[in-house]
Amino acid sequence: MLSMKLNSFANLLGLNPFGPNGKFIRKLSPVSNENIDPVLVLCPTSYECMDNECQSRTLLLWTRQQQIPEVTLIKGIKIFQKVSVLHRHCPKCKTVYSIDYETYGPPNAQKKAYLNNAHYLKIGQSIYVDRVFSNAVLNGVYSFHASTAAYAEFWTNSFGKSHSVKLPRWQIWQTFIQESIHTVSEALQITFETVDNLQIAKLTNKAFSVLRENGGIRLFNGHACSECTQDYKTTANYFPRNTDPAALLGIDNNRIVPALAGGHTRDVNITNQYQSITSAVPVANSPVKMIVMDDIVMGPVHCAANNCTADLLNARGEAFCVTHVTQFGNQCHVVGCRNTKVQGTQACSQHQQEWSQHRQARSKSTLAGVHRMLNWPNENLAWNQSIDRAVQPHDEEQPDIQRKNYFSPAQFYCVETICAPCGVVIEWTKFAKSESPTKILKFLKDTYPQKNTRPDYICIDKACVVLRTSLTNGSWMDWRDTSHFIVDSYHYTNHHVEDFMCRKYCNPAPLDGSAPNLVIEAETDKGVKYLKRAFNTQVSQ
Repeated sequence: MLSMKLNSFANLLGLNPFGPNGKFIRKLSPVSNENIDPVLVLCPTSYECMDNECQSRTLLLWTRQQQIPEVTLIKGIKIFQKVSVLHRHCPKCKTVYSIDYETYGPPNAQKKAYLNNAHYLKIGQSIYVDRVFSNAVLNGVYSFHASTAAYAEFWTNSFGKSHSVKLPRWQIWQTFIQESIHTVSEALQITFETVDNLQIAKLTNKAFSVLRENGGIRLFNGHACSECTQDYKTTANYFPRNTDPAALLGIDNNRIVPALAGGHTRDVNITNQYQSITSAVPVANSPVKMIVMDDIVMGPVHCAANNCTADLLNARGEAFCVTHVTQFGNQCHVVGCRNTKVQGTQACSQHQQEWSQHRQARSKSTLAGVHRMLNWPNENLAWNQSIDRAVQPHDEEQPDIQRKNYFSPAQFYCVETICAPCGVVIEWTKFAKSESPTKILKFLKDTYPQKNTRPDYICIDKACVVLRTSLTNGSWMDWRDTSHFIVDSYHYTNHHVEDFMCRKYCNPAPLDGSAPNLVIEAETDKGVKYLKRAFNTQVSQ
């Protein structure tokens, strides 16, 4: 019975190559997936107005039926042509509902609200993508350190050529920015709003100013895993291998710790001002957490004007922010000069020599020489002049050097990061001029304003300097009940003999059992017990 029904169904669909008498009639044509693909239509998820004053009014079609746009949709790695896009609007409040945003307000000052639950994004006049594609762009740029031009070329060569679709780099950049806005807004549980029809550069600046949270974009705050949290221990579960509190695991297991050098009366006097400098122990029955801080000297630029760290007006040769571009106008960019600059240059007729020297110092031939000096730093040729340069020691304050001109933008000293011991970046910000202890303390206070969110251990390569500064300015009283500053093992071995604060309070893995949550006992597959550090303090190196 079943076979008879299937045979009748095949005859009805014209899928039987044989006639009623069993003779072969024709060969079946191959089945085309394109002929059976569904008709795709992009439309808003809302079917009624979300404004309370409209009382759930039904939305109407915004576009006339004969004017419904047909676009190209990229869904994962598939490309669909002539996909219809519908927009809805509320006849009462005039809000327009699209697939990834809503526009509202008077016609001369309309606002746009980005929808965190959008499934598709508009990245061009007639190009839409799904969140799988946009997330791939975001991950690809981050994971492979790829430029938008490189990713655009990769995608076009891999998927676009077969459908005659080419994505320019600005559409990849649009995808990257929009996916970032939606992802961060959803994580922060806010709705990002801005002026409608904003240029991509202004949209990027607006998103950074709204979502950055006092200077650092929150990425993975609240992250926890087995590598960055440990169970709380009241006492050490091992027998101390070295009774000296300055002994470090892995270095001083089988040796006597070098004695502390003299001349630390100042640090002793500072610590004696408090009855107990050590921070409170972690709360019992709660996981012990650690963060690791470090800086990356990579030289992002900012406005060249004194004491201004605002973003540049553009990255195509501009040296000032929007405010100082207006302030300087056509004025010569040499400090103190108020003459009008010569057209096509940044200097007046009197300072053309300085401008020429600046251009020459940044020519291709000069940069090639700089690359050679970086690759062979000790090379000293007979015909080269010996130039003494003042080098700023790492982690020290930069001397206040007065600029002679504003031909090029200024540079931030470093990008400061906060990481979990497993390597996940929690937050970052930019420091101008130096990585000073006061800036580190402010960054920590901005990141962890509430005491119940603070980590138990804060690992910094200059924790002893930060601790000394916090004791001097009194900010330690705000941290002593929640956190303990320690240095990473590399820096501890370098200066624990010469630094009293580092030796006494910042040991990252003491062998005497005084920090049972920093040193734990582990066991090999063969049952041999050994001591290991509970957290990776070198993760930011």
